[in-house]
Amino acid sequence: LNLGGGFKVGRMSYEKSTDLSVVGAPVMESFRQFAKETGREIRLEIEPGTFLVANAGALLASVGDVVNTDLHSFIKLDAGMTEVLRPSLYGAQHPIVVHRAGDQSSGKSDKKYVVVGHCCESGDLFSCQPGDPEALQERYLGGEVRIGDLVSIEGAGAYCSGMSTKNYNSFPEAPEVLLDKNGQIHLIRKRQSLDHMLENEVNYDA
Repeated sequence: LNLGGGFKVGRMSYEKSTDLSVVGAPVMESFRQFAKETGREIRLEIEPGTFLVANAGALLASVGDVVNTDLHSFIKLDAGMTEVLRPSLYGAQHPIVVHRAGDQSSGKSDKKYVVVGHCCESGDLFSCQPGDPEALQERYLGGEVRIGDLVSIEGAGAYCSGMSTKNYNSFPEAPEVLLDKNGQIHLIRKRQSLDHMLENEVNYDA
């Protein structure tokens, strides 16, 4: 019997992840009862891919610009829906963490920001309202954010790289690195080059 996947993963601090011991207890009891009544033991399969790796990955980007308007302050990153499409599709929520450049402090600012990507799309938005990809949400990011700061979009280990809008706006695929258990970093996918982006193009002589 294959129960599939869909086990809830809490990416945001206020979200709860599925407790497998709780949801598994009645399933185990049903299997035991079935075996007792029929003499048959059923093999159980599950597909917990997202549950295992969603919070094991993050997208690391840098702040390319900070724009202040009468209504909002915007942070523009050098990444976007080309790497993490979930917020633009269905208003998915991802933690956003700022790593300030150099030794600068965040100051005492209580300023909030709308975090956007680098595509020329109104929907290229990291900080949307939950469940509403078109609605802006301001986030408090621990203080003032400046050009050159690094920003990590957390919870990007599943349904991000695999469902990205590859080469949209001619942006190359981002490189991927693996942090092993000893703290060593390994390159596991190279940054896509222009030649790689164009290699499947075929010349046409009219």
